[in-house]
Amino acid sequence: MPWDKHAAVSYAKIHASQKSRGYCARAVAAAIRAGGIRIEGADANNFARSLKDAGFTRSYGTLLKGDVAVIEALPGPNQYGHVCIYDGTGTWYSDFVQRSLYPGPRYRELQPAITIYRHN
Repeated sequence: MPWDKHAAVSYAKIHASQKSRGYCARAVAAAIRAGGIRIEGADANNFARSLKDAGFTRSYGTLLKGDVAVIEALPGPNQYGHVCIYDGTGTWYSDFVQRSLYPGPRYRELQPAITIYRHN
C-alpha cells in the first residue's frame, strides 16, 4: 500500500487530545500506519530508527504535510524526546494538538535538536 500522508494526518488530527498523555511515539506510529506504512513502535528517542526502517529519509527545507519531527530528549533522567507529525498548515500533532513544533515550555526554552523525516 502506498504512503497516504493525507490519511496519516487525518488520523493524527482525529485522535489527538488537547493535552499530552505521554504517548507521542505511539500516536505518531498509529497515524503512520493509518497512512499505509508498516512501522515498528518505539519510544521517541528510538523513533528515528523506526522511521528509517519504514522508508522515511531525512528532509531539509520547506516542511510538507506528513513530515515527522524527531526531537532530542531534554537533559535529565527519564527523558525520551518527542515525535510529532505535521499537517501542512502550521500545526503539529502527536498524542495532542501542539501549539508549536516544540511540545512544551521546557522544550521551547532549551530548543533541543530536531530532525525532520519524510516518506516519498
